[in-house]
Amino acid sequence: PQRRKGVFTMAALLRTFTPVREHGRRSFRPSVVASACSCGFGIGAAVAVNQALDLRKEWETKNRAKAWACQGPTEGCEQRWGVSATSSFSTGASESESGPVLLLFLGDSLVSGVGGQASDAPEPAVLPRKVAAELADRLQGEVRWASVGITGADVERLEKEGLPRLREKVANCNARKVVVVLVAGANDLRKLRFSYRLRLRNLVDELHHLTPDAQVGAVFVPALAMADAPMLQRWPLKFFLQPLCMLWEREKRKAINLFHDVEILPFPAPPEGVEMEALFSADLMHPSISGYEWWAKNMAESIHRQLHLRAM
Repeated sequence: PQRRKGVFTMAALLRTFTPVREHGRRSFRPSVVASACSCGFGIGAAVAVNQALDLRKEWETKNRAKAWACQGPTEGCEQRWGVSATSSFSTGASESESGPVLLLFLGDSLVSGVGGQASDAPEPAVLPRKVAAELADRLQGEVRWASVGITGADVERLEKEGLPRLREKVANCNARKVVVVLVAGANDLRKLRFSYRLRLRNLVDELHHLTPDAQVGAVFVPALAMADAPMLQRWPLKFFLQPLCMLWEREKRKAINLFHDVEILPFPAPPEGVEMEALFSADLMHPSISGYEWWAKNMAESIHRQLHLRAM
């Protein structure tokens, strides 16, 4: 609409919303289409925000109690053919085709194993142990592992609380090669930590100096498919959440692009013939035991491939 002495004229306003005839066809002015799209987008965003708030309340009151972290050992040794031990990983070095390997995990509830505790009996942290077992098969030797998982932790908390605990675990380490897996980002997105990229970069840098005795040969940061969780499959929430999660993963890639020995591990595609819901636990947010096993197998394959390429 045109302005006349700071006031919209009624004629200009009517012309804006009046269909026009172009080449014999009746069509609306672009401003009407843009206004309609903006209105629809705003309504959809408002509905999505309301859905997110409802889901958060549902999670806190119902679903959170349906899955819990693993209560068993957070360190151990894995050998070929599924032989495992939960004794201290700092004792008993063995030789594999690439030398003794110490696999360290630092992360949030995905490392503490929420959703992977199948019974009341204490279970070792699922993801670290499964990745170590798969990696031991591929390296044809022993892989010692240790993990620090803090449920609900963002990158800032992992740096303040998790990193010192991980340093304590590797203080007496005698491994010549150390591989670190950092699982983070989901809680930073939940809390909308806009300093996420910088804090993640600082944490990755600190992981290179865990111990003066053992060299950190590689740091791996797995990509996450947060928008695929069954609990979040609501429209229009998914429409807005999918690009936001992709943006968050891009921030993760930008955070590590200054390091030559840090790699992003791609999140695998679901197995053929298996529904995504079958890979999640009862809380509809964290993996089930089968989900952790599937993810661990793909993660170990990616880690082994990267270690092999670096050894060439």
